[in-house]
Amino acid sequence: MATLLAMPYRIVTPSVVLRPFEPADAPAVAQLITDSLEHLRPWVAWAAHEPKPLHLKLAEVRGWRAAFDLDTGWHWAMRSADDGALVGALVMNRLPGGDAVDLGGWVGPACLRRGYNTDAAAAAARVAFEVVGATRVQACTDPANERSNGLMRKLGYTHEATSRHLEHGERKDEWHWSILATEWPATFAAEVASEARAFDALGNRVF
Repeated sequence: MATLLAMPYRIVTPSVVLRPFEPADAPAVAQLITDSLEHLRPWVAWAAHEPKPLHLKLAEVRGWRAAFDLDTGWHWAMRSADDGALVGALVMNRLPGGDAVDLGGWVGPACLRRGYNTDAAAAAARVAFEVVGATRVQACTDPANERSNGLMRKLGYTHEATSRHLEHGERKDEWHWSILATEWPATFAAEVASEARAFDALGNRVF
């Protein structure tokens, strides 16, 4: 089970650095979402409620940080390892029962094909298995989202089920992917994540 000392507050990968969102990030988050709406709306339901006024986005970002500090959910800002620019977001939530986590994330359209999603998703899965102690990591995608589905296959996720005709603003199917703890060491995600370095809230090395 994760503790405040063990949970990574900074994860460094070859392409991207992950850290918790801070209230001061709200304007940059709002701008990146606004710039990415055409790219996001076909795939994620929450984009239908964007853009939000800055005061509402600030409240949302503060909520993300509060949840992170309390170990009830983890939103990481994805920042370019080259120039520190905000390129996207990654979220990990513990599922009921505590033995499994759900991962999700996105990057702006101008930031695609740079390895950000691959490095970030792999590092987060390593956190789930090695720090949180999860026995299962899962993710959901739209069947038509070829880029996300390709990432799942590349990292070593197994497509295990299809939920049909769900209500996400419109009726559509949803694909379910997972990696089990017993499968993790042999996945490409584990190979990618071996290059990541993670540090806790006090700057101590986690892995």
